[in-house]
Amino acid sequence: MSDEQRSRIEMAIVRAMQKDRVSRRTFLGRAGRGGIAIGAALTLPGLLAACQPEAVTLEWANWPAYIDIDETIEANPTQYPTLNAFIEQTGINVNYVESILDNADFFATIQPDLANGNNTGWDLITPGGWVVQRMADLGYLEEIDHSKLPNWTANAADYAVGQWFDPDNTYSLWWQGGITGIGYDPELTGRELTSFEDLLNPEFAGRVGGFSDMRDMFGLTLLSLGITPENATVDDVTAAQQVLLEANERNHFRGYYDNSYYDALAAGDLVASVAWSGDVTQMALYDRPSVRFVIPAEGGMRWNDNMCIPKGSTERIEQTHQLMDYWYDPAAATLLSEYIGYFTGVSGLPDLIQADADAAREDGDTETADLLDVLAPTVSPTADQIDNTYVDKQLNEEEEAEWNNLFEAVIGG
Repeated sequence: MSDEQRSRIEMAIVRAMQKDRVSRRTFLGRAGRGGIAIGAALTLPGLLAACQPEAVTLEWANWPAYIDIDETIEANPTQYPTLNAFIEQTGINVNYVESILDNADFFATIQPDLANGNNTGWDLITPGGWVVQRMADLGYLEEIDHSKLPNWTANAADYAVGQWFDPDNTYSLWWQGGITGIGYDPELTGRELTSFEDLLNPEFAGRVGGFSDMRDMFGLTLLSLGITPENATVDDVTAAQQVLLEANERNHFRGYYDNSYYDALAAGDLVASVAWSGDVTQMALYDRPSVRFVIPAEGGMRWNDNMCIPKGSTERIEQTHQLMDYWYDPAAATLLSEYIGYFTGVSGLPDLIQADADAAREDGDTETADLLDVLAPTVSPTADQIDNTYVDKQLNEEEEAEWNNLFEAVIGG
């Protein structure tokens, strides 16, 4: 494909997406009014489909609440508008599955196949940083061909490049990032929560949620003890374990949740929970307006999930690179971020979202404008957020086993 062709296609995508801004609220508002999803509105299937030797289907494993969705339409081909746009542009089909609820559990499901040299069934997966590091060390990931990533090269945000677990982006690209802190409903707690100690207050016994993710849960507990997680020793983690075991003795946590905490907090079954920032942004906008997210005063955990290619996916690796790079097109990334509200890996998106908010207000669509006004500042980390958040400790195999054993005693208790 020539540069001129690519330029015309990208401009057409931008025009189509700008003409038909979509958020969950506007999705629902269009139900019954003949609304058309972005992917269905594009008329580009012949332009890029012709560049594909044959139609293929990519299998993509991701987390829940991590892509834009139009629940009012039939899957034609999917219910994900930005993904539909990719399919329309390229002729590459994508089977998108919300199959990751917990990093450790997901890795455990694919590790046996990888260890035996078998195909996992996934072309693209989106795990956390420590999983990327583990899989790379074990030789379980395909190397990325950066020559096939023009959007990433041009548009990746500085903070999204060269993470501790993959400093040269040899195996992974930033998908979305966020902060682990506390989500709570002040209408149910009766007051503001500002620290992990607040979450552990006995007055909330049986009505708060912890996390089944060892790194997140120990990380917040370590910070509450004044210990930086990336410098923690086994003795430090043992002290953190004791804090959680004492909470277990009084049945403080209703449960140690994977991604399912979202539904419990949104329904009011929990008054507060350890939570991920983008989830609470979505919850406040779409499901429970009174919920809030707070980084504990003593600090939160900063993380990102990453697109990577498991070994054995070489037959479709060209198309997988196209899918990975697609999300670094600012037009696609803007619409994705306008829906999910996590930290994007694409530079300049707050300004693009704010521009969409201003345009919507000029068009008289104050509901969309108000929503985008809220989202615009949430999609990239601020200096204050970075200063008060911390990354995971890089665990060797012995430390990993020790930390996991300590945590198993907590979540099994």
